[in-house]
Amino acid sequence: MKVHEDYLGNLWFKQEAHEHRLNHAVKGAHAVIPFQCEECWMLNLEGRLPVDKLDDTYKMMIRRANLDAIAGRAEGTIKSHAATVLRTAKNCARFGKTPAYEPLGPHPFKDNSGMGLAVEMQYYGATAKGKIDSHIQWDSMRKPRSTYTQCWKASPKGIEEGYSFSSGLGRATFTSCPSQSDWFSHFCLGAESRIGFASEANKPLHIRIVVKLLDRIKEEALRQPTQIANELYKVGTAIAVSQAGSLRGPETFMLDLAGIRKHIMLGKHGTMPDNPLHVGTDLFDAPHVYLALIGKFKGENGVREHLVPVASKSLSGLETRWWVEKLIEVRESEGHIGGPAFGRPDGTIAPMAEYDDTLHTFLKEIQSEGDDLILETDDVVKNYRFFRSFRKSAEGRARAAGLDSDMQNAMNRWKKIENARGRRPKFNMVDHYSTARDLMPVTWRYSYVQ
Repeated sequence: MKVHEDYLGNLWFKQEAHEHRLNHAVKGAHAVIPFQCEECWMLNLEGRLPVDKLDDTYKMMIRRANLDAIAGRAEGTIKSHAATVLRTAKNCARFGKTPAYEPLGPHPFKDNSGMGLAVEMQYYGATAKGKIDSHIQWDSMRKPRSTYTQCWKASPKGIEEGYSFSSGLGRATFTSCPSQSDWFSHFCLGAESRIGFASEANKPLHIRIVVKLLDRIKEEALRQPTQIANELYKVGTAIAVSQAGSLRGPETFMLDLAGIRKHIMLGKHGTMPDNPLHVGTDLFDAPHVYLALIGKFKGENGVREHLVPVASKSLSGLETRWWVEKLIEVRESEGHIGGPAFGRPDGTIAPMAEYDDTLHTFLKEIQSEGDDLILETDDVVKNYRFFRSFRKSAEGRARAAGLDSDMQNAMNRWKKIENARGRRPKFNMVDHYSTARDLMPVTWRYSYVQ
């Protein structure tokens, strides 16, 4: 893997740590993810114990499916739930109470989670080219799931479950199909994070939802201990900069802490023009904050640094500067002035899956209020992620504000790259600062209408 360095020359992340997470379970995972060992699953699926050598591949596929299911949940979430279970058990032991948790076993002698399908998907992907392949494509691996679901619907049991009811414009069907179980959903998320992203497109969020989301995160952070509050502030900042900068998820997580610290005072005391959206208005001194990003972006063939000036506060009330300054404060309290802006306390870059987990928690809370901001039939986990949701939200706001497609393309594909006309532009951060400020009629106005 090519080494990526930040503004100060520090490594962004270690491949070994990422691979270790995918290839090792998390202590306490059985408390939140249904778990059975290879031998138990062989009994459930085949009615017999595994045979040495004969079933080695079979057992390997079961283990890989178990690890993918565990990887489908954020490590911090698993540890938090496991710690709560352990603490509750100890508390109950002190006064002789049986914990209220449901027993985690024994499981029935059948496949009610979808392990059989998961094993078949693992092998299907690995042999998609007619032989065992070291590189598995997620698009190839996920194909058997839809076929399995259709076969289930065509079975006598599936026919009985085929009745549905409507709620608004949506339609819901109750089913016991294993491919729709929670365990199988986590397995798919884990396998997807290991192999690559599925092609299913993320949906945009209305700006009212984004603003409400940030308000909820801020309120929750004030109620939580410092360590949890810090993680919430990081997620809030990721949402704010993704929306303001029209960033895809991987781009958001390339925010450079040293870069934003270096430029944080620039634009803080700017003067708001009388008519900022009028074409030709001088935006050179408008209140702004710089997003400093490092990485490989769409349309580029190398790793470079980027400065993107965005409005300190948007028309909808998106307080981008407040969130960026809060992120700097949080990371400094963790002992970091450089490296990934969205990093863990130990300095490693945070995986997008952890932020998605928190995002889904708050979106479900907003959805449960029943005010139609998010319809109850909307699959929050499936449709909304950092990968594309906020980028699409920003594009929708820009279209609604009447910004032409040329301005959107310039914002989304970096005007400096467009002006290079196919050449590979090279510049240092100081040179880019001057260029970035000249581009504020594009980047500032685009972010201001959010």
